[in-house]
Amino acid sequence: MKKGMSRIAMLLCSIVAVALVFALGATTSAGSGNPVAADRDGQRALARYVVYINWDACAYRYYEWANAPGEPGTPNLNYLASRGALFTNARNGLPGITNPMQTSIVTGTWPAVHGNTYRYYDPAENLVKETGRHNDAETIAEVVEKSGLPCASVQQFMLQGRGTYPDDPHHLYIQPGAGWLKRVVEAEKILNCKPVFGMNMKMITPAEMPRFLAIYADDLDAAGHNNSPGYGFSVARDYDSWKAKMTKVMVSMDEGLGRLIDALKALGIFEETAIILTADHGMTPYWGPSSLQDLIKTVEALGYKCEFLGKGGRARKDTDVVLVSAGLSVQFYFRNEITKAQYDKVVSAVASQPYVGGHFTQDELREAGAHPSLGSLLIWPEPPNHFHTSGKLLGLGGQHDSAEDSSRHVFMLVSGAGVKHGVVIDSPVEIIDAAPTMSRLMGLRPPANATGRVLYEALEVDE
Repeated sequence: MKKGMSRIAMLLCSIVAVALVFALGATTSAGSGNPVAADRDGQRALARYVVYINWDACAYRYYEWANAPGEPGTPNLNYLASRGALFTNARNGLPGITNPMQTSIVTGTWPAVHGNTYRYYDPAENLVKETGRHNDAETIAEVVEKSGLPCASVQQFMLQGRGTYPDDPHHLYIQPGAGWLKRVVEAEKILNCKPVFGMNMKMITPAEMPRFLAIYADDLDAAGHNNSPGYGFSVARDYDSWKAKMTKVMVSMDEGLGRLIDALKALGIFEETAIILTADHGMTPYWGPSSLQDLIKTVEALGYKCEFLGKGGRARKDTDVVLVSAGLSVQFYFRNEITKAQYDKVVSAVASQPYVGGHFTQDELREAGAHPSLGSLLIWPEPPNHFHTSGKLLGLGGQHDSAEDSSRHVFMLVSGAGVKHGVVIDSPVEIIDAAPTMSRLMGLRPPANATGRVLYEALEVDE
């Protein structure tokens, strides 16, 4: 167990005994009186209901900050942890950007398979493109839909049209906007089969209680970027005030989580519900002058014409190396053939710069599951350096397209029905393990393209 977890550990110990009483006595479905059903694929379901919560940009360290001595704590997260498994070493993939990583979570696989890589240079068209919500892989919601079970999504946008739909009362997608608490309120309505506003602002009533419910919220992401007063939280002017703000937002998210827990209890289904809460990425603060121009000079000192391109950009005819970035990591594209010795020389020259925090070679990118279009070399800055086109000379910003730990180390928790109670797991896990684990909890097959694994170490069943 990591340092800084002592308050959490004490709370887990005090609650877990009570939770075990419920677990030992729960032999039927609390909401319906029916036993937890076997799935459509022949394996026993461990939970009758699964709620998947995604807090965009929820770095694990926010949880540590909120539970540090003198801080308010996160009693609802800690309660769920006492009834489940807390993962202290969960990581995302590359690139650490919302759409690719949200897609990875719901499909259980990396961009090399599902094809969403955010921004890339297409040498055939000499054009920088973006992938939007592109997805070549099956989602967890599509698995649920094909099994004949009802499901719903509250603004988990990568499930829109992919297992949940704006006009389908059995597989409903809604997008209420606003913050986490508003989305919890709408989720309560869906669970109670009450009318909600659909995408066309017409009321639609869920046909039945969803067996799988996804809820997405981006309060932490908006606050972490620190560009504007997102969801009512002010813009921080320095790192200490930014840290205090993120701690405050984390505590606020926990309060909304308490309302969802109360709703599940009021319906009588809490004891037969599994909850998985995770994130697509964390957040890395940056400030000061940009290192982009120095990076370009470093490459050009080796004899190459180097050009940075944004979305829709096209390289000049004499450009040898194209650079693409969302502000932190930089993707390298070599427009002409180079030898391994030449490639290694570029890597060495770039990696030795004091503002560079790390790099992945082409082989390392492929091994990590990155899409081939992410480039031949990826570097990221040593915080607080950055590669934006202009400096951040007043205040600070936040970005997450980085392999730095503050961006890759995310929160993950699995709790409730079918899950071991009061377990803290320090071994590495990945966000692509979420969909296979949710599938196993429901007794369903994993998404067809999933390469993640079932987190059996957290479940009350052997592999």
